[in-house]
Amino acid sequence: MDATPFKGMQSLEDDCIAPASHKNRNTRSRPIMANVDRAYNLVRHELAELGLLADGVYLDAIELCISNAKSSGERGYVFEQVGHYAKRGYRPGVIYLPRDLPHQPYKPGMTLCDTIRHEYAHAWYYIDSGFFKQDWFERTFGAAYNNCASTPYQSWRRHLKRDPNYQAGKRRRSSEQGKLKFFYGCLFQQFITDYASTNASEDFAETFMFFLKYRRSLSRFRNRPVVYNKLKMVERAVSMTSRKVRLISDRPYRSRTA
Repeated sequence: MDATPFKGMQSLEDDCIAPASHKNRNTRSRPIMANVDRAYNLVRHELAELGLLADGVYLDAIELCISNAKSSGERGYVFEQVGHYAKRGYRPGVIYLPRDLPHQPYKPGMTLCDTIRHEYAHAWYYIDSGFFKQDWFERTFGAAYNNCASTPYQSWRRHLKRDPNYQAGKRRRSSEQGKLKFFYGCLFQQFITDYASTNASEDFAETFMFFLKYRRSLSRFRNRPVVYNKLKMVERAVSMTSRKVRLISDRPYRSRTA
């Protein structure tokens, strides 16, 4: 989840941040923090393997912190601007996880690693927004990254209303449940998850999450051509960026704690 100071963050009003430190770590369950550290460094390893992170370079600048605030529905967030939350210790470009980390995935397949992968996508935009303003992004995801409107989803819905094949398929379903299932089958041909349909930035973040997770077996998505093309464009974006990063440094990254 990408965050602006006043967007869905009301639960933070009365809470302050717990920045990464040994003192804060002692107030938390050690097994939970061990899980966070393990997930954080697993994702950092994936990014380093792809060339998006090296010691002191590019995505290595991204920290992960546990907030004192409980989740109000989000599993993680990155501020592009912190506004008045700066007084509470929040910093832009940092991945924050709520203090009440879920013990079970919020949805099947959505793990702690998945959350961190997703938030790294938003953090990538924060440190290199110029790269995302190039035409590859809007051409792939249907709108500019900072366009918070559900433009791609609404455009797709308008297309469905004019699509005779969709309308015929919908008429063949007699129950509302059947029609809904058919609708979501079409939705997942266009977006990798339902959350990806929120806006272009979340579509990118969800697609990046799946790319990191399944980067060695992207062919599994060939039966979803639109989704597959998005994954392949993310792969090309990673390749373009990694060439620049490797010119700067090829020093191995170091493990970190949250």
